[in-house]
Amino acid sequence: MKWKEVDPEQEDWEKQIDIVAYYGSITVGSIVYCGEEIGWQSVIDGHMNFMQAESLEDAKREMIDILEEHCTDQINYYKDLQGHLEELNAAEVN
Repeated sequence: MKWKEVDPEQEDWEKQIDIVAYYGSITVGSIVYCGEEIGWQSVIDGHMNFMQAESLEDAKREMIDILEEHCTDQINYYKDLQGHLEELNAAEVN
């Protein structure tokens, strides 16, 4: 994974830095700077959230924490879903 500065996707974003995986072809998330009044925001799966960061370096560290939490939540969701599918499958067999 690596950080990659790209042209902002929206006009009201002054700066956009993507975190990309697999040789730069998959964007995992982005941090965007929306000016001094709004500051930094994270973008994951199309959802924007305000960040506490005051600098690019702060935003990168915060984004890593946000992505770790996001991934943990997704893993837990799919494990729960998998358990329900196993229950459904067992019920179908009986």
